[in-house]
Amino acid sequence: MRFVISAVSTRIGGVSQYPYHTLNLAYHVGDARGAVAENRQRFCDTLGIDVNSLVLAQQIHGDGIAVIDESQAGCGAHRHEDAIPCADGMITRSPSIALSVLTADCIPMLVIDPVRRVIGIAHVGWKGALRMTAAKTVLKMRDTFGSMQGDCLVSLGPSIGPCCYEVKADVISQFQHVFGPAACITGNRLDLRRAVEMQLVDIGVEERNISSVVARHDVPLCTACNLDLFYSHRAEGGRTGRMMSVIKLA
Repeated sequence: MRFVISAVSTRIGGVSQYPYHTLNLAYHVGDARGAVAENRQRFCDTLGIDVNSLVLAQQIHGDGIAVIDESQAGCGAHRHEDAIPCADGMITRSPSIALSVLTADCIPMLVIDPVRRVIGIAHVGWKGALRMTAAKTVLKMRDTFGSMQGDCLVSLGPSIGPCCYEVKADVISQFQHVFGPAACITGNRLDLRRAVEMQLVDIGVEERNISSVVARHDVPLCTACNLDLFYSHRAEGGRTGRMMSVIKLA
């Protein structure tokens, strides 16, 4: 019997028009509200969950991790303005809650503790990686609900890959200082996924328990290389939609 529902959307199957075509799931990017509402309903119907169970954070590229309970169901579900403030990660053990993040190059991280039936989610860009948002999400599960890092199963959703992620010298310097000279930087390209994996393993998550939601020949798909499937903020010049990642206790 499954006890978790988890999924990552693509950009296919919705009603949004260019440049948000077609399954844009974000209200804050300039798309028509009616289109986003229809897209969210379609996505939730496919998963068999109530759109009113969604909880989204404001995603400020920080390291705030919110503990969510059933009283917060629906926060951010129908408008961006009432999403959970000052948070990029969320955790819960309530089966009434579908934790969700929106991405278009950043990493969506889904976490399951199958022993204590706790789930978590995080939005991790380069600023979040430096602030250890992924690791802090798992540690918040430990501190709040008693989850053990070694029990946690982590899935990393589609994000921009080092093939396409050129960063400036100041960003390179920060990553080299935090993660080591050659750990996740090659030339002027950043391997964001590697930075997340390293911080998770460093706090005790088993490397074998970290996987990709979408991969081809064991290589994670890059959002910027696959615009037929995904939105990419960088590859599309900042005017595009967002995918949604969701995790819920069944």
